[in-house]
Amino acid sequence: MARPNLNERHRRILKFVVESHVMRAEPVGSQFVRMAYHLSISPATIRGAMKKLEEEGLLGHPHTSAGRVPTEAGYRYYVDCLMEPEPIAPATRRALDRALEPGSGAAEDLQSLAARVLAKSSGQLAMVAVRTRDSLPILRIGGAENIAAQPEFQTADRLRALVTLLAEPGPLTRALDAFVDAGPARVTIGRELGEGAMGACSLVGTGIASHSFRGSLGVLGPVRMPYPRLLSLVSYVGERLAEFS
Repeated sequence: MARPNLNERHRRILKFVVESHVMRAEPVGSQFVRMAYHLSISPATIRGAMKKLEEEGLLGHPHTSAGRVPTEAGYRYYVDCLMEPEPIAPATRRALDRALEPGSGAAEDLQSLAARVLAKSSGQLAMVAVRTRDSLPILRIGGAENIAAQPEFQTADRLRALVTLLAEPGPLTRALDAFVDAGPARVTIGRELGEGAMGACSLVGTGIASHSFRGSLGVLGPVRMPYPRLLSLVSYVGERLAEFS
């Protein structure tokens, strides 16, 4: 699908709607955009711009709300064209460095530790899958409670599908395995991951390798995730884990 050709106003409004929705988990209205963004243009002009973004398939309009929410295509446009890198906070970096100290344990223990540390720092479900030589990847998971607590998974059907996914993690392993040797950390959004429970999620992942193993790690959460921060975290933890011998 061709990428929409947006002018600067549409790009600014889409960026603000995405970031507001990530923070608030609520539809974003034109009046909120105007007040929070300190725009001098009228609410009617903002509504017109948001309608244009909806026509382009980048925003959706829930029936029960006057506000808009980003679609999967809106998040993809944001990730590819609008978001700005978010450096890891110094305190978070120090905590990660203390937790992920090379030589502090067996590789298997460090991989499980990396999953727990990444889950804690990201607030999402963290996964590490590594293999040695020709072995099958072993998936280690941390922070299942993080994803289960997200508003997107509070309905009975969504929560049941999520529990099934965690109990039978074959799709998670295959999704994470796609990041092996894939270069820098990147994002797979919604139905790019598949159908069912996977299609309600996004995955931020990266490949990892040392002289004794290779694999991938990432964080899984709802499509509504803070991608700039998570990309930095996943990249850094991947770099640290690759230092383990």
